[in-house]
Amino acid sequence: MDYCAGKLDAIRSAEWEAHFRQCAACRERLDAHRAVWEALDEWKPVEISPDFDAKLYGRIAAEATQPWWRQFLAKPLAPALAAAAVLALVVARAPEMRSTDARPQISTTAPPGERIDLQQVQQALDDMDMLTPVGQSSSSRL
Repeated sequence: MDYCAGKLDAIRSAEWEAHFRQCAACRERLDAHRAVWEALDEWKPVEISPDFDAKLYGRIAAEATQPWWRQFLAKPLAPALAAAAVLALVVARAPEMRSTDARPQISTTAPPGERIDLQQVQQALDDMDMLTPVGQSSSSRL
């Protein structure tokens, strides 16, 4: 690359030129490097407007003052992450939204003003055990 850029002294350049005459692989590489250097010499940069810097720094300042969530949503990956978060919430709540048990839920709290008679509750549980078919325990039903 230094040879192509003309950065070598005369002796070193002569050594490389002798090598290029003998080595076809290095000559091909030299031709490729020369093509790149010629293309770069012909390339003309695009002129920028005089107020480019002011516009750039103004835009940077405007984006820096946005809330963190707006900056996050401006990124290309943000919509996919938001969709994944919503899906995760739906999946997490799915067992609560569908009930595999058709029995009504029994409230464990007494209505205001009523007392729970624990003996009556125990008697009701014992009665339910008597009604349970043989081979099925009351704990599997509840």
